[in-house]
Amino acid sequence: MAKTPTPHTRAQLGKIAETVIMALCCAASAAAGDAEFSVISLNVDGLPSKIWIIPSNPDGPGADGTRVFSQFLARKGYDIIATQEDFNYDEELRTALDEDYDCGLWQGDIDLGQVNWLKFWDTKFETDGLRLFWRKKHQLEQETAATWFDAYGRFDHCWDDMVTKGFRRCEMTLASGLRIVVYNMHMDASTESDEASDDDWGDKAARWNQWRQLRDSVIAHLDERPVILMGDMNSLYPRDSIKALFIDPINATQHHYVQDAWVEYCLGGEYPAFGNNDRNVAFANGETFDKILYINPVSGQQLELRSYQMERDYVWDDGTPLGDHYPVSATFAFTEGLPNGVSSLGQGKPVSESYYSPDGRRQTGLKPGLNIVRMGDGTVRKQHSSRRSTID
Repeated sequence: MAKTPTPHTRAQLGKIAETVIMALCCAASAAAGDAEFSVISLNVDGLPSKIWIIPSNPDGPGADGTRVFSQFLARKGYDIIATQEDFNYDEELRTALDEDYDCGLWQGDIDLGQVNWLKFWDTKFETDGLRLFWRKKHQLEQETAATWFDAYGRFDHCWDDMVTKGFRRCEMTLASGLRIVVYNMHMDASTESDEASDDDWGDKAARWNQWRQLRDSVIAHLDERPVILMGDMNSLYPRDSIKALFIDPINATQHHYVQDAWVEYCLGGEYPAFGNNDRNVAFANGETFDKILYINPVSGQQLELRSYQMERDYVWDDGTPLGDHYPVSATFAFTEGLPNGVSSLGQGKPVSESYYSPDGRRQTGLKPGLNIVRMGDGTVRKQHSSRRSTID
């Protein structure tokens, strides 16, 4: 026969229970902390000041400025760092990072020793200038590199075809055990003067083809893992059809949804209108060439944007950016829907977990018109609504 606990025993049991609950709460809090992570994308402007006798980057940061970059990055402690134009000052970039960070493949510098001066006008350096860094508590599982099919300008139009630009795809496992895919890229650029004189058609055509190539590659590899895409995309919504070329086709799958961290955090999810080639229109709106996009599957673990900012303290003493432009950073956390068949009301039926507009923007509830609804059991359905309501 079971004994009835004495008051003393009850107190002991209560203390044990309190200790267990506190431990579980601490464990949950620690897990939540591990599940939050930060990323940054920055163009370190690592081209040499000149190639042979041709000026190529006279106002770049050089070795000293790149060491300052390294100190900034180490001090701020981002979890994942995506760099572009990491060419001739890679050693300086790693000076403050090597202790706490691992890094991915580096394809080398702009090596003038490989130039055949008799065929100088055919020169193309076999390096993409891309490199990913991550804190040592995280792990890189696999990294692959791809070259853009299309590029424009060898000794003009920003020299984009002088190097082997492209993108990297990195499969990662974070310290929390959560798995993500990270893309790092650098797209074709154009000058403000070319844009003003309508002589940027070749740059724009190459850049749009790069968005198409990236879209096709991303779609071919989509699975249950969330995806982050970062880089110097040299793209602005008013002049580049990013939404139609990349975002809408992925959202149309209804299995994954793309969001832009800047658009979500600063513009409330409303994308700028396309159709204006003046870069200053975009800049006045707070947009920059660097972007952080993220893709969530409609079921399972998802990324939740916690913060986004343009990092304006990466500057010289006169206030100008250390690199090509100010870098951008974001903080994410993971969220996950309820397990299959579990209702928050205990009624034994799946409940709706999240709502999306047809173009993939997450909503707080049903909105007038067409809605995409992801249920607690992972299923997805379309629903039309004439007013705000809840799912029955």
